Amino acid sequence: MDVSRIQRILNSLMILSFMIFGLLVGVIFIADAPTDGTTASLPFAFLFISIMTFIATGQISDSPHLVQKYVREWLIICLIGVVLSALTFTLA
Repeated sequence: MDVSRIQRILNSLMILSFMIFGLLVGVIFIADAPTDGTTASLPFAFLFISIMTFIATGQISDSPHLVQKYVREWLIICLIGVVLSALTFTLA
Protein backbone atom coordinates (compact mmCIF):
# COMPACT_ATOMS: atom_id res chain seq x y z
CA MET A 1 0.00 0.00 0.00
CA ASP A 2 1.28 3.46 -0.85
CA VAL A 3 1.47 5.17 2.54
CA SER A 4 2.18 8.67 1.25
CA ARG A 5 -0.80 8.52 -1.10
CA ILE A 6 -3.11 7.43 1.72
CA GLN A 7 -1.80 10.24 3.93
CA ARG A 8 -2.41 12.81 1.18
CA ILE A 9 -5.97 11.53 0.70
CA LEU A 10 -6.65 11.64 4.44
CA ASN A 11 -5.14 15.12 4.73
CA SER A 12 -7.37 16.34 1.89
CA LEU A 13 -10.39 14.79 3.56
CA MET A 14 -9.46 16.40 6.86
CA ILE A 15 -9.18 19.85 5.29
CA LEU A 16 -12.41 19.41 3.35
CA SER A 17 -14.40 18.26 6.37
CA PHE A 18 -13.04 21.13 8.47
CA MET A 19 -14.02 23.61 5.77
CA ILE A 20 -17.55 22.14 5.65
CA PHE A 21 -17.71 22.43 9.45
CA GLY A 22 -16.72 26.10 9.25
CA LEU A 23 -19.24 26.75 6.49
CA LEU A 24 -22.08 25.14 8.43
CA VAL A 25 -21.19 27.04 11.60
CA GLY A 26 -21.08 30.25 9.59
CA VAL A 27 -24.52 29.55 8.14
CA ILE A 28 -25.90 28.88 11.62
CA PHE A 29 -24.48 32.17 12.93
CA ILE A 30 -25.57 34.22 9.92
CA ALA A 31 -29.07 32.75 9.90
CA ASP A 32 -29.28 33.25 13.67
CA ALA A 33 -30.67 29.75 14.07
CA PRO A 34 -31.38 28.44 17.55
CA THR A 35 -28.60 26.14 18.68
CA ASP A 36 -30.36 22.95 19.65
CA GLY A 37 -29.58 19.33 18.90
CA THR A 38 -30.71 19.45 15.30
CA THR A 39 -28.63 22.47 14.28
CA ALA A 40 -25.51 21.52 16.21
CA SER A 41 -25.26 17.84 15.32
CA LEU A 42 -24.51 18.20 11.61
CA PRO A 43 -21.55 20.61 11.87
CA PHE A 44 -20.04 18.64 14.71
CA ALA A 45 -20.22 15.43 12.67
CA PHE A 46 -17.85 17.07 10.20
CA LEU A 47 -15.65 18.33 13.04
CA PHE A 48 -15.52 14.80 14.44
CA ILE A 49 -14.48 13.42 11.05
CA SER A 50 -11.78 16.07 10.78
CA ILE A 51 -10.37 15.33 14.24
CA MET A 52 -10.42 11.56 13.71
CA THR A 53 -8.67 11.97 10.36
CA PHE A 54 -6.01 14.10 12.02
CA ILE A 55 -5.44 11.39 14.61
CA ALA A 56 -5.30 8.65 11.98
CA THR A 57 -2.73 10.50 9.86
CA GLY A 58 -0.60 11.02 12.94
CA GLN A 59 -0.73 7.33 13.76
CA ILE A 60 0.19 6.44 10.18
CA SER A 61 3.18 8.79 10.36
CA ASP A 62 4.40 7.11 13.54
CA SER A 63 4.17 3.54 12.24
CA PRO A 64 3.51 3.29 8.50
CA HIS A 65 3.59 -0.51 8.49
CA LEU A 66 0.21 -0.57 10.30
CA VAL A 67 -1.57 1.62 7.76
CA GLN A 68 -4.32 -0.93 7.02
CA LYS A 69 -5.17 -1.26 10.72
CA TYR A 70 -5.33 2.50 11.25
CA VAL A 71 -7.47 3.14 8.18
CA ARG A 72 -9.88 0.36 9.18
CA GLU A 73 -10.16 1.74 12.72
CA TRP A 74 -10.61 5.27 11.37
CA LEU A 75 -13.43 4.14 9.11
CA ILE A 76 -15.24 2.28 11.91
CA ILE A 77 -14.94 5.17 14.36
CA CYS A 78 -16.09 7.73 11.78
CA LEU A 79 -19.10 5.59 10.87
CA ILE A 80 -20.08 5.32 14.54
CA GLY A 81 -19.72 9.09 14.98
CA VAL A 82 -21.80 9.85 11.89
CA VAL A 83 -24.52 7.40 12.95
CA LEU A 84 -24.69 8.99 16.40
CA SER A 85 -24.87 12.43 14.84
CA ALA A 86 -27.64 11.29 12.50
CA LEU A 87 -29.58 9.85 15.42
CA THR A 88 -29.19 13.11 17.32
CA PHE A 89 -30.30 15.05 14.25
CA THR A 90 -33.46 12.98 13.78
CA LEU A 91 -34.43 12.43 17.39
CA ALA A 92 -33.72 15.88 18.83
